[in-house]
Amino acid sequence: MSNKKLILLAAGGHGRVVLDALLAQNLVLEGILDPALTVGSLVLQQAVMGPDDWLLGRDSNDFVLANGAGTLPGSLLRRRLFERWKAAGFSFTTVHHPSAIVARGVSLMEGSQLMAGAIVQTGTVIGENTVVNTGARVDHDCVLGAHAFIAPGAVLCGGVSIAADVFVGAGAVLLQGITVGEGAVVGAGAIVTQNVAAGVQVLGNPARPRHLKPL
Repeated sequence: MSNKKLILLAAGGHGRVVLDALLAQNLVLEGILDPALTVGSLVLQQAVMGPDDWLLGRDSNDFVLANGAGTLPGSLLRRRLFERWKAAGFSFTTVHHPSAIVARGVSLMEGSQLMAGAIVQTGTVIGENTVVNTGARVDHDCVLGAHAFIAPGAVLCGGVSIAADVFVGAGAVLLQGITVGEGAVVGAGAIVTQNVAAGVQVLGNPARPRHLKPL
């Protein structure tokens, strides 16, 4: 990474997982910004410097950010945090836990995150601000759109295409060639054998749809 100072935005549950991955990469942090935490407190021995607005008026060329916000089905909080600070000129680092396996020919877009034990196979594209969480497996030639969240233990077989803002729940399995539309939710443990339309939640084995409220 460049000589920019590294700052973690948000240090809740997912944020601490991101922080651990950054430290496992032997990266040095300037500190943490989180409005829910007390200034001067420590998270994994890293100091909290204040809320996100600490960045206002500072030179974006001096810093690089890591997005510690997690995601729940249907939530856009993580995306909004990313877009707010991108619009202000800041850049986001990719996160690659040393135990994650990334094949040759994988493309990682800005701010993407691969957590401990994740496996990503050749020809796959991981979109900006997208998370492949603990132990998730993404096989060859998958395309994951921006701001998607692949929960722990999920499996995407070869050639799966995931649109923006998709949430794939823990332990879900998407069979080869499946397409999932924007904003859809694949429930935990679902076995997806057919394409999933935008804005739809699917549950069960085989997965069946249930429409979501608009975001």
